[in-house]
Amino acid sequence: MTQDNNDFARLFEAGLDSLKTTIRTGEKVKGKVAMIGQNTVFVNLGARADGLIDKKDLLDADGKLTVKEGDVIEAFCMGWTDEGIKLAVKMSSDMADSSIADAYNAGMPIEGKVTGERKGGFTVQVANAEAFCPFSQMDGRGVKKEPVEYIGEKFSFLITEYSEEGRNIVLSRRRILEQEAAKQLAKLKDSLQVGDIVNGVVTRIMPFGAFVDLGGVEGMVHVSELGWTRGLKPEEVVQEGQTVQVKVLDLDWGDDSKRERISLSVKQAEVDPWERILTDEAYAVGARRRGKVARLADFGAFITLEPGVDGLAHVSQLGVEQHVKHPSEVLAEGDEVDVTILAVDPDRRRLALCIGEPKVKEEKPAELTLEQELEVAKVSAGEILEGEVESVKPFGVFIALPNGQTGLLHISQANVDGSGNMQVRALYKAYPPRRKVEVVIREVDGNRISLTLPEILEQEREQDTDMNVKDSAGKNFGSLGDLFSQIKL
Repeated sequence: MTQDNNDFARLFEAGLDSLKTTIRTGEKVKGKVAMIGQNTVFVNLGARADGLIDKKDLLDADGKLTVKEGDVIEAFCMGWTDEGIKLAVKMSSDMADSSIADAYNAGMPIEGKVTGERKGGFTVQVANAEAFCPFSQMDGRGVKKEPVEYIGEKFSFLITEYSEEGRNIVLSRRRILEQEAAKQLAKLKDSLQVGDIVNGVVTRIMPFGAFVDLGGVEGMVHVSELGWTRGLKPEEVVQEGQTVQVKVLDLDWGDDSKRERISLSVKQAEVDPWERILTDEAYAVGARRRGKVARLADFGAFITLEPGVDGLAHVSQLGVEQHVKHPSEVLAEGDEVDVTILAVDPDRRRLALCIGEPKVKEEKPAELTLEQELEVAKVSAGEILEGEVESVKPFGVFIALPNGQTGLLHISQANVDGSGNMQVRALYKAYPPRRKVEVVIREVDGNRISLTLPEILEQEREQDTDMNVKDSAGKNFGSLGDLFSQIKL
């Protein structure tokens, strides 16, 4: 047993020596945070000595520590000392010039200060050397800032080119951001589930919705999911940089051939106001409320009592003695009025109202004709509905909508292959009569309703993301998606 123990001890020591020699200066290593001291973070690398990282290197912009005990982190070996293995997550701006080559060879981030703008990009001071970062490599995909916003700021960069003994140094901050985003994405894949309610930051606003950063990956809130009020415009609800609470509706993490697609909702992260109306005394029959006139029709006025809750005051209940031929004779859009609730229909999400007191208190609310019911159920741009193919023409597909109206899915929006006669043939084949189709209301112009498909909107999103065009001075011409949005079908 003594001989066996001695043999085991020698093998153990040999294993430690082997571990030590495999960690070389400049090498990227991975370990688990073992302890957080006053100024140092100790990392267990599986070697005979711990890795040591200056605590200040692991603070975020607000001075908060970004790791906790038990976290697995990656860092670079800067060398061996009596205390342990010196680690760093990046090289600081006060490093020696000779270390720039080491950082390049090791693929290690370096810290640099943006000192000015030059043709095609920025001048960045790294130690005592001047480096170049192209415009396209200064920030993440789709981020639009003026060049002056970067000047004077310190960032971490990767060296993508190092030549002429350090006289030619090219940097990329974008690669750093993409690496960080990939790590956050991996965490989200493990934790994020459909139905979760999470916080995010609005990054971009488009005509069809808003993009929200969940911390490493963007999701899209379609315009119909921004609020319970119909007909909203994204810029009326959210602003870039705003923190919002969203519900995850759908997750598609994609594969090598496509990017992840995450559908979110702002309104579903809130309580649907109609869920409480039956038990809310403020909406009991006979209750008095104050609202704002949202829209006028021949047969009455639509009045908003709160976001997502509209009622109809029939022309016979506008609170005047004389006969009113049209609500515009006594009301205008935007007027604030006192109303009485005459009836509540939660199944159809309808309220019957009158201005002031009912003209005849025992009288039932006026019945609406079929045409008036269609007006009440009028669709709004941005809504996602399931329709049924009504007929197919060479120029597009007429689709019956749930409210009884008919919309046109133009052939350019129908996602069929080919061109000319081949495209028309594909259209007839893809949309047989009575087929159910999920469509998005693209535009409403009187009785004309233009439709598109969710996947076409998704393609426009990618065009808006990837195909922004700028002139040499950095002025934004917009995107192809912006141009297409101006075309009326």
